[in-house]
Amino acid sequence: MTTVLISGLGLIGSSIARIMKKSDVQPTILGDDPNDDTGQFLLGQGIIDERVTLLKAASRADIIVLAGPVSVIIKQLAQLTTVELKQNVLVTDVGSTKMQVMATAKRLQKRQIAFMGGHPMAGSHKTGGRAGREDLFDHATYFIVDGSQTPAQTAQFKACLKPAQLRWVNVSAEAHDGLVSEISHVPHVLAANLVNTADHQLKHDAVGLSAAAGGFKSATRIAGADPTMWTAIMLSNSEAISDQLTTYMAQLKEIQSAIEAHDADKIYQFF
Repeated sequence: MTTVLISGLGLIGSSIARIMKKSDVQPTILGDDPNDDTGQFLLGQGIIDERVTLLKAASRADIIVLAGPVSVIIKQLAQLTTVELKQNVLVTDVGSTKMQVMATAKRLQKRQIAFMGGHPMAGSHKTGGRAGREDLFDHATYFIVDGSQTPAQTAQFKACLKPAQLRWVNVSAEAHDGLVSEISHVPHVLAANLVNTADHQLKHDAVGLSAAAGGFKSATRIAGADPTMWTAIMLSNSEAISDQLTTYMAQLKEIQSAIEAHDADKIYQFF
């Protein structure tokens, strides 16, 4: 019997638990989360088999999944170097940035503990363990940053998530952080900025944001995501995000100039 310990039972962690429960592996799932309501709900639904704390239960696990914010994952990786773990345990994470995580994980690897960086490209504007879904990852890309794991450990982890029919992609930590900044992190900044700007501009308008239709809602849906998680992401991938925001602002200036000059060709090409 495979025992999986998931620390962080929010949207992603609880979805992983749900998916694993549907797999042929049928692992025993130990769940660690500071939120009592979340933990008890998932336990009551049979999504986790036991509520635990990471450091007390780590020695029982064959796979440890760190599913909190990146800042928490980094602290937990350091903490795991202080406890006894199974000889063949695989430690992995689902953090949205990888360079800091992989650098911190070297301390585990020096103790001959296998670590594999991971990041499922899936999510929702909803948050918390109750919002998790067994279909959240369906056909999504799941990035793997190779660390010190063996092929057998990678295969075991993939088998646990087989029901999601994921597209597994191996990538370097540096390439990962640049890519997700472009397609995930910067879009979240822009969505939040659109909402914040509109809210400020329309604060005294009687109709205001209540008039927002499909276009605005589609462009800003992700602005409702967990601010704690996104603060951690901004801090952990600050260089790539800042560089791409500079490029974005330069391009915004170009379209602004075209609009002011009534340059129809440039405007057309922009759209």
